[in-house]
Amino acid sequence: MTISESFQVLLNRIQPLRSEIDSANRHFAEIKSRLEKVFTVKSFLLAGSASRNTFIRGYSDVDLFAVVARNDLRWGGSYVSSETVLNNFRKELEGRFWNSNVYRDVHAIVVAFTDCQVDVVPAFFAGPDPSGWPLYSIPDGAGGWMTTSPGYHNAYLKQKNEESCGKLCCTAQLLKFWRVCRSPIVPLSSFHIEMVLANERLCVGARSYATCVTEIFQNLASRDCRGIQDPLGVTGIVPAVKSESQRVNALTSIRYSRDHAKAAHTADYPGNLQEARRQWDIVFNNQFPW
Repeated sequence: MTISESFQVLLNRIQPLRSEIDSANRHFAEIKSRLEKVFTVKSFLLAGSASRNTFIRGYSDVDLFAVVARNDLRWGGSYVSSETVLNNFRKELEGRFWNSNVYRDVHAIVVAFTDCQVDVVPAFFAGPDPSGWPLYSIPDGAGGWMTTSPGYHNAYLKQKNEESCGKLCCTAQLLKFWRVCRSPIVPLSSFHIEMVLANERLCVGARSYATCVTEIFQNLASRDCRGIQDPLGVTGIVPAVKSESQRVNALTSIRYSRDHAKAAHTADYPGNLQEARRQWDIVFNNQFPW
């Protein structure tokens, strides 16, 4: 196999299974039924990797926005703390899924089922964006609320993926797989990966997956794995990680993998296929197809 063929084999291996999607849909129905007993839920929106076609087999979390009526979240003339809402969501979900691990993440309550993990994000409609896309307020991790627009971001990513002839979403999947291959797992945001690939146009043109992967490593390393401005101006900064310690750890892995990816390119150019494979196998921690 050539290096390009090896990347295609890897992509085929990490596509989600139909059974994973069916399991997620079943859990969505159970979560919906429980939350509707307590909250006035206006809608449930699929968000995250599953909604942007960058989901990978066996590893990706499934994000579910539970859009609640604003009146449920008001106390007096203002909105209650998002911390309170997350605690209420957690209480209800723990009561229903008592045999699953239910815990708080930054923006969501995570329900870790045996067959998949669902991140349930409390949200309320915050009005339309000037472009017409609906905006939602979700927990900001500090008790307040932040604005986001899954539909707008998904449309943006879809457009950029089409401009790359489908390589953008596939490269995002490769980076997400690389992230879980490393030991320890690299704490790098999926959304950040996608927005960097889209905003920097790293997959546009006649570029192989080897080139796209190498260039995003170089991009992340050159910015010291810091956040980027949301290209749509909706969420402000799109962070790469959740903390400074995570940034330091992620940057170490990114630089290491960048160097070996560049070495693979150097070897592959004169046709030293065996050395190029060895270098890519180091990048993917012995999980690159030979």
